[in-house]
Amino acid sequence: MSNNITVQLLNIDGDVQKYDDVNFIRIISKKYNLIIMKDYLPIIGEIQGKVEIGRENETVKMDKVRGYFMHKHNKFNLFYSD
Repeated sequence: MSNNITVQLLNIDGDVQKYDDVNFIRIISKKYNLIIMKDYLPIIGEIQGKVEIGRENETVKMDKVRGYFMHKHNKFNLFYSD
């Protein structure tokens, strides 16, 4: 199975992290739980909670995230403060 989701994380300080080999993104927010996988529909939303980025050999976990995300064409962008 190919890992086709690209994730870009941009925090309020201007730091950028990029992951090209992501299997899924799990969002656990105040009002909903969401798992985004390859070819998921386009979505824009606000998050107040946790994010997990599932890669082949690791899972990147972020707690107490406040921000906004957008997923379109297997590209996920998160603009956040922590």
